[in-house]
Amino acid sequence: MFNNLTYRIRFILLGVGFFLFLIITFNLAFKKTFRLKKDYKQLETRLEQSKNAPQQIALIKTRLEEIDQKVGGKSIDQINLEELIIEHISSFSKQNNLVLKEYPGIHTYSQQDYTTETCKLTVQGDFIKLLKLAYGIEQNFSYGKVSSLNFYTQKNYRTKEVELLLEIYVQNIKMKNDE
Repeated sequence: MFNNLTYRIRFILLGVGFFLFLIITFNLAFKKTFRLKKDYKQLETRLEQSKNAPQQIALIKTRLEEIDQKVGGKSIDQINLEELIIEHISSFSKQNNLVLKEYPGIHTYSQQDYTTETCKLTVQGDFIKLLKLAYGIEQNFSYGKVSSLNFYTQKNYRTKEVELLLEIYVQNIKMKNDE
């Protein structure tokens, strides 16, 4: 059968056969070896990571504490938070002729391991002074963070003037204590 073929066709058949031989040997032997080598490298990296686990845990805990401080996760009780907010707002309001119109108290919401305390304040005054108040709370009040601001106008029917009001939402997020 091969005697009747030309050298060119024999060479092409030899090349195709060699190519098929490479595919078959790769699938039967080398593929498993490469997969095992990959698994070995993954296990090595896991082993290296597990050697550094105590240091990584300590690093993660410090990062978590930093995030809690930035978010306002200081451990104070609700009464002190209310007093601190009222004290901060009232001292700023006295200096800048602002009026605290509404303070309904603190709303607490618990979910899984966190408790979110939200305080809504409504203050009346000039735009620039209200903006300075919001900025002062955001920068200097470390027991909570400003989550929302809402400027709006309302007509006072007694004085027949339009008043500018600012609603400030201050939130404090803290982890629940395991009791």
